[in-house]
Amino acid sequence: MKRALLMLLSFVLLSCGAMAQASDWQPYPPELPRFDISDEQLRAEWQSMTDGLRGPLPTADSVREDAQRWPKAREYTEKLLQEKAKTDERFAQYSGPLESHYGEYAAHLREAWRLLFEGRFREARDLGLALGPAGYFPGLYAQALYATQIETDEERREALLEEVITLTEEILPLAPDHPMIRFGNAYGKARVIEDMSATGAMGTGYTSEVMDQLEELVEEDPDNIYAITLLGGVHSGIVEKAGGFLARMTFGASKGRMEEYFERALALNDRYAGLYYEYARALIKVDGRNGEKQARKLLEKGAALTPRHAEEALQVQACQQLLASLD
Repeated sequence: MKRALLMLLSFVLLSCGAMAQASDWQPYPPELPRFDISDEQLRAEWQSMTDGLRGPLPTADSVREDAQRWPKAREYTEKLLQEKAKTDERFAQYSGPLESHYGEYAAHLREAWRLLFEGRFREARDLGLALGPAGYFPGLYAQALYATQIETDEERREALLEEVITLTEEILPLAPDHPMIRFGNAYGKARVIEDMSATGAMGTGYTSEVMDQLEELVEEDPDNIYAITLLGGVHSGIVEKAGGFLARMTFGASKGRMEEYFERALALNDRYAGLYYEYARALIKVDGRNGEKQARKLLEKGAALTPRHAEEALQVQACQQLLASLD
């Protein structure tokens, strides 16, 4: 009980800090396509919109299954929502047992996803965190996406990513085998060290942790395209910073393994725009101008995709912008 209360207090304090940061969030780029996604559309098109990369559509049944698998996360969520029900009318129905409201809770999770897919990243982030661990997936996904694709200030970007790391570490004891919480933690670390010097990156201790986390995720689920893609990018970053010999000897990272991971991801899903962008960036990192020819081909494919929601629109734009910079 004491641990749960401490976690709730920690959540409140972190959320207050994040709300202050949230006021500085930049809007979804006005030049990109706008998306207005209803709950009915999300339910009908979830599989095609996500290509199966976001797990099952949140429903009462999927929430019930998660609650049975991770009872500590359910208990934490129930206490969190009961507290919020006292002051926030949006959550008034959660004053009692959560199991009586799995359908409403699933609808709130879908709303967080809709906000993300519409490019309303701050709102998706705020609602997601308010919903507890299950909401962290869309909420922190929105925050990480915003930090890497929109935020231009380096200090704010790093702060947002560090918060992703902190919050995923806070809830990991509640669901230690949860793949998306673990991936979110690895993603935050990988993006933080990406912009650092070799010395700075090594000083964080994140590099080995990220490699271990992602390799475990891929071993558990060979089709985890998020982990596979990020692992390919991590290999390229290590090779770029440490050089081929030290990268291989110290971390087991190499250009060859980088390419293996990216090609594996492409075989799983060839219309994931973010994959083309990450693969192209990785080639340029390790090969410089010699990698630009292959990178250009990848970017042309990514840039030609038709986005189905705001996340994809940002990824397609990233491909277009990197492609233009090679001209």
